[in-house]
Amino acid sequence: MKNNGGGILQRLFSKPIASRAELLQILKSAAESNVFDKDSLPLLEAVIQFGDMRAKDILLPRHEVDFIDINSPIGEVIQLITETGHSRFPVINGDVNDIVGVFHSKDIVQYLAAPEEFKLQPLLRQAMYVPELKLLDSLLFEMRIKHSHLAIVVDEFTNVSGIVTLEMIVEQIVGEIVDEHDSIDGERAIVEVGHLTYRVKGYCGLEQFNHICGLNWYDDKVESVGGCISKQLGRVPCSSEILYINDCTIEIISADSRKINLLNLTL
Repeated sequence: MKNNGGGILQRLFSKPIASRAELLQILKSAAESNVFDKDSLPLLEAVIQFGDMRAKDILLPRHEVDFIDINSPIGEVIQLITETGHSRFPVINGDVNDIVGVFHSKDIVQYLAAPEEFKLQPLLRQAMYVPELKLLDSLLFEMRIKHSHLAIVVDEFTNVSGIVTLEMIVEQIVGEIVDEHDSIDGERAIVEVGHLTYRVKGYCGLEQFNHICGLNWYDDKVESVGGCISKQLGRVPCSSEILYINDCTIEIISADSRKINLLNLTL
C-alpha cells in the first residue's frame, strides 16, 4: 500500500479543522495510510471524545456503592473489605448524604492483632466532592493534583449521586482495566456457563446483559441487572433464593443487605 502520510499531514496542518468529526476522519485516513499503527486509533478517538464526558456519565450510582458507617465494628469492616476487594470506601454517619470521609483498607492492617484498639474516625481521609456536570478531563486533572483516587459526585441539591474513581476515568480512555477483584473466577461481568445459563455480576449493565443474553430488560431508574431485579421485587433478594422473572429462572448466588453481588440466570 502506498504511504500517503505526507498528504494526510498536509490536510492536518494546512487549515483549521472545523469540527471534531473532521479531525476523526483525518485520523482514520492517517491510520489507513499507515501514518501510525491502526491499533492506536481507538485510543486517539477515545481521547478526543473524552473531552465531552462528565462525572454523571460514568459514576457508580449510590445504591451500588459500598459505604461504611462510622460506627461499624472492626469485624464488619473487615468482612466488607474481604467481600468487595475495594481499597477505598466512603464513610457515612448514618445517612448516605452525610459522608464524613474516605477510609483506605490498608489502614486496618495495624489493628488486626489488636482489634479492641480500632477506631475508624482517626483513619479517615478528607472526601473530595464534585458536581455531576464536572467535565472528566477537569476532574482527572484535579484528582491528580489532590492525589485523590475517589470522588463523591453530588447533584444540584448536594445530595450524593454516586462515586467516580480514578480507575473509572482512565478506563474511558484505555478501556476496561481488569484486576483480580473485577473477575468471577477469572471471568467478566457476565459469562455463559452452560446452555442458555449465564453467571452475572449484580453490577453488570443492562445494555451489556441484553446484548449477550438476547433480552430486552429496561428500567429508566436503574442501570444494573441487580438493581433491576431488586426493583421488580421491591426488595433485595437473599442468597440462594430462586426467582422467576420475565420468563427467566434466577438463582441468587450472593447478596447482602444492600445489593445482589452474583447470580445465575437461565433462559
